[in-house]
Amino acid sequence: MTSRALATLLVPLFALTACQRAARLDTRTFKIEHLRPDEAASLIDPYVYGERAGAPGTFSTSSDAITVRETADNLDKIERVLAEFDVPRPDVRLRFQLIEVDGFRDPDPRIADVVTQLRTIFQFRGYRLDGEAVVRAADASEIEQGIKGDEGVYRVQVRQVHHEGTNAVRLEGVRLLSPRGAIELTTTVTIRPGQTLVLGSAPRAGASATLLLTLTAEESG
Repeated sequence: MTSRALATLLVPLFALTACQRAARLDTRTFKIEHLRPDEAASLIDPYVYGERAGAPGTFSTSSDAITVRETADNLDKIERVLAEFDVPRPDVRLRFQLIEVDGFRDPDPRIADVVTQLRTIFQFRGYRLDGEAVVRAADASEIEQGIKGDEGVYRVQVRQVHHEGTNAVRLEGVRLLSPRGAIELTTTVTIRPGQTLVLGSAPRAGASATLLLTLTAEESG
């Protein structure tokens, strides 16, 4: 065998040996305190090489921990990522407001900021606050809160609150119930502090007027 042929055989053998040495895997379990398991999995997935030939990386999650089998270098990266993102969620207040539209012209100073935004969408003549409620949006919680208006108590229900990322809040199964118990609207929304959303409209109980249900998210100081 010539020296050139021998070198051709040794090069891939050396590369394979080096690759095997580089792919030595360790296992480490990380405690999760604030992230949901699916959020933690999405964060670390880029650092877990499941397609690595001969030594694929793996991970598994539980309700409060994630266990990863990877190279020591990647485990260190995962530890830094989780330390950055597994932090307490900012406290968020949700302000639900029932706003009556049309039928009057005098401005309502209680909703001046919201009306400025509403006028970019709607062309009603006037806006008046009929009732409001403020609740704290705890992660994985349910909400049921009354809003006392001129004609009775409406109820806002949220099937589940999800904190997403560092400040977005997703509200699943939002419903507005009239004083008679009828479901006036149903929706799912994602909102961030400083935003105001119109969730829908409903007839005002006992009158021909229309009510808008708005939602504003506020950081809790």
